[in-house]
Parts: sequence; structure tokens; C-alpha cells
Amino acid sequence: MAELGKPSTTNPENEESPQSRLTPSKFPEGYVPGKHAAWYCSDQPNYFPEDLGDYANHIEQMIQNVNRCDAAARIWEVLQAWESRLFRRGYHFLNAGWKGWGMFGGSGGTSGASIMQTQNAMKLFACNVYGARHDKISALLSRQVPGSEIVPNEDDDPMDQAAAEASEDYVKIFDNQANLKQAITQAASYFYTDARVLFLTYTVADQARWGTEIATREQETYGVPESEGISPETEMDPQGPSGDEQPVRRETVFVGGKLESKVPLMADEEHEMGWVRYQHEVGVNTLKAKYPWIRSQIASQGNVGGMDQIDRLARINVRLAVQASSSSGEAYKNDATETVTFFRPSEYEGIEDEGVRETFFEAFPDGMEVWHAGGSLAFVRNCRINEHVKIIHPYPGDGQNRRAIGTNYLPLQKVLNANISLLDRYFRAAVPRRYGLEPYIDTQAINAQSNDPGKITAVTGLEGKGLTIDQITGVERVPQPNGAMFEFIQWLISGAPEVMDGGSPAVFGANDGEEGTFGEARLNRDQALQVYSTPWASLCEATSCIHQQAIESAAKNRITDISASLPGQQKLKIELSKLQGSVLVHPASLEIPKTIAEQEQQMAQMLEQSANVGLYNQIMNDPSNLAVFSKFPSLSDMNVPGADQVEAQQGEFEILMKSAPVENPKIAQIQTQISMAATDPEAQTPEGIQAVQQLQQAAQSMPPLVSTVPVAQDNSENHAIHAAITLGMLTSPTGRKLKYGDDDQKAIWQNLKLHWSEHIAILKQLTPPPQVQMKANVSIDPTKLPPAAQSKAFQALGLEVSPQELMPDEQTHEIVKEQEGVDPYTGVPTKTKVSLVGKPLQ
Repeated sequence: MAELGKPSTTNPENEESPQSRLTPSKFPEGYVPGKHAAWYCSDQPNYFPEDLGDYANHIEQMIQNVNRCDAAARIWEVLQAWESRLFRRGYHFLNAGWKGWGMFGGSGGTSGASIMQTQNAMKLFACNVYGARHDKISALLSRQVPGSEIVPNEDDDPMDQAAAEASEDYVKIFDNQANLKQAITQAASYFYTDARVLFLTYTVADQARWGTEIATREQETYGVPESEGISPETEMDPQGPSGDEQPVRRETVFVGGKLESKVPLMADEEHEMGWVRYQHEVGVNTLKAKYPWIRSQIASQGNVGGMDQIDRLARINVRLAVQASSSSGEAYKNDATETVTFFRPSEYEGIEDEGVRETFFEAFPDGMEVWHAGGSLAFVRNCRINEHVKIIHPYPGDGQNRRAIGTNYLPLQKVLNANISLLDRYFRAAVPRRYGLEPYIDTQAINAQSNDPGKITAVTGLEGKGLTIDQITGVERVPQPNGAMFEFIQWLISGAPEVMDGGSPAVFGANDGEEGTFGEARLNRDQALQVYSTPWASLCEATSCIHQQAIESAAKNRITDISASLPGQQKLKIELSKLQGSVLVHPASLEIPKTIAEQEQQMAQMLEQSANVGLYNQIMNDPSNLAVFSKFPSLSDMNVPGADQVEAQQGEFEILMKSAPVENPKIAQIQTQISMAATDPEAQTPEGIQAVQQLQQAAQSMPPLVSTVPVAQDNSENHAIHAAITLGMLTSPTGRKLKYGDDDQKAIWQNLKLHWSEHIAILKQLTPPPQVQMKANVSIDPTKLPPAAQSKAFQALGLEVSPQELMPDEQTHEIVKEQEGVDPYTGVPTKTKVSLVGKPLQ
């Protein structure tokens, strides 16, 4: 049998292959990943150097190939990004040497004070327009975290559907816990200076940062020491029994630019890269706590050697902001470089030994993840690059050393510094001197006096000399700066940048010099924003990829169900079992979003026009928008009526969407009362029998099922808002998936519908329809009434008329008389009405 970690050199009988199998390593006794230093979690086995044996030499050979790859081109891209980052910080007067960029006035062993003194003496003051543009454009590109749309990988797969629903809530938690807004801001900064951005997503266990949690599932990982009762043959050991406290695990995103990342520069697309590297500096003591099995091998100086030395110099220099030659002091003693290099399986073909290649293909089928600390190999494990890495650029281009947003303006920033220094020398050195002819003018006395225009200086001795005051005094003729220089400098400050980096004043809400209406100004701003549509689309693509990586990593490496209370939102809880399905994540939109101020302005316009526009009126009256309105900064300190009710109902969804409806508890109570009445003698009386019948009728009139969240029977809940929010959930994409899903999903949809109908029923009970008041108009001709009634009618109108006045002697009236008989010709009965007008009957 081959020695542990050694390639087999024999071919025992009945064995088809001479290759050996690598055995996963075990953590040292008592070591808990993440307890003393952050640990990058994985569900794959770890292989330590001592267990790799000769295989470690082949891995180091692969690392050396990465170090030597594109050596000259790598130095060039490092110098470019290094210079851009120093210019961003305001350090513009630089010298290039064998140690990279150094500040003007510095040399070997020169202190920072000497550098500052030299630059001050030479009047080397940078007018940092480049840094100001960086701040504005970085803020523009990071105004908010791009949204993602999550869909099941298989629409008809219940596991994928459940994973998509759980992932929507998980992404909200992840964005908050991982501070993805800061990561996007850092990426926007690298867009301006470096062009290439690398995102690295991991599940990190860190007790010092987040504390501990109680594991609810056994996380099957490799590397935990054996304990009593576990057989030596067991290769997969749980990291700890369920119920033990372990370091909290969360998904974290690391961001790097050209100085932190190294990739094959000839590759145009990420999938063409056979390897990817990420490096950053970490405290030496932290690395020793993280990798105790190589504690003695982590060099205190942290030298990485080879071509990586220039990368390390650049990273330290831009962070400490000191002369490169002087940064090798405390930085080299206290910090060491931590490196992770990812290899695709195709890179194994560079290994000449076929047996080693086959072993690597077997042990690392998805690819290899190699970690170094201070130049020493720490561990290796199986890994697919796309599970953790995402690389983006602001613009398309050739290869990986592409143009950054600020690249075009950087040369003009140097021109600006030179011209401002020249103009400053004009003002300082070209001040004209005044001359006076002695002994006619006592220059010592004049110099001792203040230059007060109210005083008069006496000049004597000119009598008979034929001299005038103009002939004994003079002013030096000095060169004056060209007026075009002022215009050129102004253009370098306010005209050239927007031409070179695309950031016109309209992008930032400023007037571009043309007068127009507000609508025209907004149109100009929106058109100017299109310049940054390409880098924003890259950020959207990266965010969706990061979300998918985080979802998959959480499903594999978390040990407890995920729960969090987000600011201004309900408490979210995600069961790990629901993340086990497969999902696809896409950018929700590639359009640059509006700012909060623009959204508030749009809301105010909709509110103003809601009385005339029916759609706006519906939007403003939709209760689900109350929570959105309450998040605006201008309304954050105000009480938005109904917003709390919206959040309360959204919180109830957490319970409603877990199970089917339940049996009506009131029916069970009535059935209990009926059963008790069967043995009660009083229930046999007529009154008792009638009471039992009433209970039976009441039970029959009640719904057999109710929702799992009881509805208040009074006005303590705003039933109209609760019903509207629940109806929105029923008709939402999530509700439609539940309605047409499997039996369990249909039951959940029924639970939601019952909850909505219960709110509607209580709402009708508490707000009965108002009674309709009948209104009618009656027109009466008083002359048709008898005299007494006519008198009362006139009195109601305010006229005093007696009944006698309404009965004149000559008053006449109509008399109708009916006659019945038989038609003498036909013999048919007839009825005849005869009207007579005459005097009233006495």
C-alpha cells in the first residue's frame, strides 16, 4: 500500500491503475474553523501539505507557472493601476523605479517628512480633479444595489419552486449582512481606476466577528479530528453534533481590482481563463491562528517572492500612502499575503506525470482551490471557479488589461498640474521690482516705511539737474502669463473631464449652460446617464451572479436556519431545506435607477395629479405602497397611516404560507357542548332541546376551515388594508405559483384566500352599508284644494288668507258626473263621464 499522500510506484496484482488516492486531512486536535480567525467554508474535503506529499510539489509547479505567466504585461498593468490609485488619492508627482512608483523627492530610506518638505519647497501642489471625478462617478454607479430576479431552474419541480421563493427572502438578508452596497461602491471605484473587478463570494465562519450559533443540522465536512466512537475508516466527519455552539456562518463578498487579482491577460471572457488568483494582505498573527498546522512556516516578513513582489508593493503602497521604498518596514513585519488560486481541470494537462494527472482528476474533478499564507502552501480542495469568482469590466475590449473610466483623463490631469504650477510661478516669480535713483531717493528710509498711499515722500536735489521723478524711479519689466492659459486651465478643470470620462454636468443634476424647462433638463440628464449604461449593466450582471453564488453556498455550508430582522421590514426566516433546490438568477433590470430624490419628486407629481388621472389615484390608494412611501427620507420621521398595518400583514404571511387551513375551533367547541348536553337532564326539556337545535344550526352555518392566523373581531386591525395586502399576495407571481402548484402549495393558497375572506367578512360586519334616505319633491296646486286646505297652504308660505276670502260668490268649480247605461244600437253596456262648470252648491 502506498504511503499516505505519496504516489504509488507499484502495481499490485488485480489492480487496474497504479495511481493512489488522496486521503482528506483532519484539523488539529481542538481546532474549530472560524473560532479564532475567519474560515472560508466549503462542503469539500481539505488536503494539507503534509498529507499531499509529493503531490504538493506538482501543485507548487502549477503555482509557479501562474507567477511567470504574462510577466511583462502583468508589470505594465500593475504600474497603470498603481498610478491611477495614487492619483485618485491626490499623490500626483511620482517617479518610477525598480520598486514601482515612488513619490517625487524620495529615495532609498527617505522619510515621509522629507518627501513633503521637498514637494512643498518646489511648490508641487496637485489640483486633484481626477479624484473629484472619481468620487462623483463612483457615487453615480453605486446609488443602489442592482436588483435580481430569481426563478426556478425547472418550473414544474416543487423543490426548485420552493428554493426560488426562499431565495427571494434570503437575498434581502444577504444584501444587508454582506453589506453588498459597500461592495458595489468599491467595484465602482475600481471601474474608474483599474477597469477590472474581481468578486469573491464565500460562506465565512467567524466567531470573533459574529459570535456563535447552535447548529440545527450536522454539517458533513472533512477535517475534524477523530473522537471516541468514530471508526478510523470514516472519511466524512461531522463538524460537531447538532446542538453544539459553533462560529456563526454568513456569506461574504470580497472585492479586488487589478492589484488584487491576476488572470490570463490574453483571455477575452471569464470562461476562457484556466486559472484566477486573488491576493490580499492579512496580519501575520491572524494567519497563524487561521492555519496553525503551518504556523512555523508563515514567515514574519511575508515575502511572496517572484513576480508577485511588485503586486504586493503596489497594494501596500496605495493603502499606506507612503513612499514605496519606506513601506517595507512595519508593513513587511506585521502583514503577510494570503493568496487563493483557482484552477480549472484543464490545467492538470500541464503535469507531465500521467498518474498525478489522473489523481488530480479524481480528487479535484471540478477544479482546484489552492490557498497560500505568507508564501507557504496552506491547503487544497476541490472547487469550481464559478462557485466563487466573478470578473467584470466597465467596457468591452481586448484581453483583460482594458481601459478604465478615468484612463482618458489621467494624462490631462498631469497637464493640469503642470500648467497650474507654471501659472503659480508666474504669480510668484514675475512680481515686478521697483527702482529708485540714489541719492535723490533714500531707499532705506522708504523701505522702512509702510506703503501708505496717504503719505507723501519728499524728493530733493533735482533742482538744476534737469531730472524728473519718472527718470529717477522705475518698475521692472517682467513677462506676463498669456490670457489663453487661464482659459486652458479652466477647460482642463471643467470641460476636459466630461469629454474624457463622459460625466457631463447634466449627469449630476447641474445646468449644462443651456436654459430650458424642467422637463428638458430631466431629459438631458437621462440622456447623459446613458454613457454609464455599459458599466452599470456589468454591475447588474455581477450582482445577479453574486446572489446565485451566495444562495448555493448558503445551501451547502450553513448549519442553522437563516433568520434576520431587517430595518423597516418584517422578520425573515428561511429554512435551509428550502434552499436545496436549483434556481436561476437574472438581473431585474439593466436601466440605471432613479435616486431617492427623483423618486420622491415622482411620487409628489403622482399625488398632485391623482385627482385627474385614474391610474395614479389607484396607485396612491393601494395600501401596499404605504410601506414604500414610509421609506422615503422626507417621510421617515412622519407617521404614515396604515404603514404599520401593511408590515403587520406581511409578517403574518410567514405563518400563513407554512401550512394548510385548520379546522374551525368554534365548531369543535359547539360539538363539545352538544355532547355534554346529551347527558344533561335539563337538556331534555323543551327549552333544552331548542337550545341544542340552535347550537346545531350555528355549527352548520360556520365555515368548516379557517386560516392559521386568527382575524381580529373588532377594529383593532385595519381589515381593509389587511384584505388588500392579502389579495395582492394571492394575485402575485408567488400566489399564482401556489394556486397551480402541488397539493401542499394549493393548500397554502387556500389558507391565504380564507384569511382574505375572513377580513372581508369582519369588514362588512363592522361597517354596515349606510341607510338610503329617500328624497322626493311634491307639487300641489292650492286652487285644487278646498278653501280650508288652501288657507293652510298659503299660511305655510307666509301668507295670511282666510277661508272666506277663498270663497267668492261667483267662484265656480268643475263637477264630474258618471252615467251608466246600454247602447241602444249595439246593446253593449256603457259608462259616460259628464263635466259641468257652475256655481258652487250651497
